[in-house]
Amino acid sequence: MGLPWVRLDSNIAAHDKILSLLADPSPKRWQAAFSYTCALGWSGDQGTDGSVPKIALPFVHGTAQTARLLVKYGLWDEDRLGLGWTIRNYAQRQELSVIAAAKREMRRASAVKANCKRWHGPACWVEPGGCSQDA
Repeated sequence: MGLPWVRLDSNIAAHDKILSLLADPSPKRWQAAFSYTCALGWSGDQGTDGSVPKIALPFVHGTAQTARLLVKYGLWDEDRLGLGWTIRNYAQRQELSVIAAAKREMRRASAVKANCKRWHGPACWVEPGGCSQDA
């Protein structure tokens, strides 16, 4: 399960890489900028931690040409195997899927414990085994 949201800098319109991209003479510059923001959301939803495989370009409204523009202006990096791209600095700015999964598991375990104590009483929960009613 992916993230329900991703972080987008509120100053993205004035970011130097975005400004450089939008100053490019290519008629695809606006599509590339939109593809960048869509890729952030797609990657968060899919749990790819910033990886955008070539087959995902249609899902982020991109093309090979827009991908080249994003690489040119330092928003994406080509992956080493040539299978796609990585959103630059994704891991520093977004919650990685392993962290999101760990948080979900902690919330789930806390809910199970809280429900046990609520319905069976505080003495029911036995560490580390859990609910004594489950035996």
